[in-house]
Amino acid sequence: MAKRMLMVITEAAEADLTSAARSAAALARESGGLVRMVDVRPIPPRRVDHYDHVVADTDREMARLTDVADARMVALAWEFTDVPVERVVRFGRLAAELAIEVQTFDADLVGLVAPTRPSLRDRLRAWYLGRSVPTPVVLLPLAPPAGDRRDEAVVLPAFR
Repeated sequence: MAKRMLMVITEAAEADLTSAARSAAALARESGGLVRMVDVRPIPPRRVDHYDHVVADTDREMARLTDVADARMVALAWEFTDVPVERVVRFGRLAAELAIEVQTFDADLVGLVAPTRPSLRDRLRAWYLGRSVPTPVVLLPLAPPAGDRRDEAVVLPAFR
């Protein structure tokens, strides 16, 4: 099972983050592992007003977005009651930053946050990331099996 799991939150994730966090916590709890929540965002452009005056340069905008993402991840950390959690915010291309994080964290599993009913686009993104990193990629939240209604029951659809 996954001892070290990356839970990847993207800017495009319009999902219920709470259920994704619960799925990641269930997987980590099952294996006695830990979770690193990684919020990956593209490098933001500088902010300008309607007169083209610079309001915030790229560094300030990254600091602001880091604070927003960190506050969101702190709120999610409550879902990981007895599982150790780390929080990281990265800026850049998703596949490149994820490859660096997988290698740095030595992850056994990558969980990509997606809606409860993932679209074809979400599945293709997970497939592409699965081809980019040497670690299995799953979509979070994980769906319970059809016959099993327990909260802890999860299906592990690995893309390999």
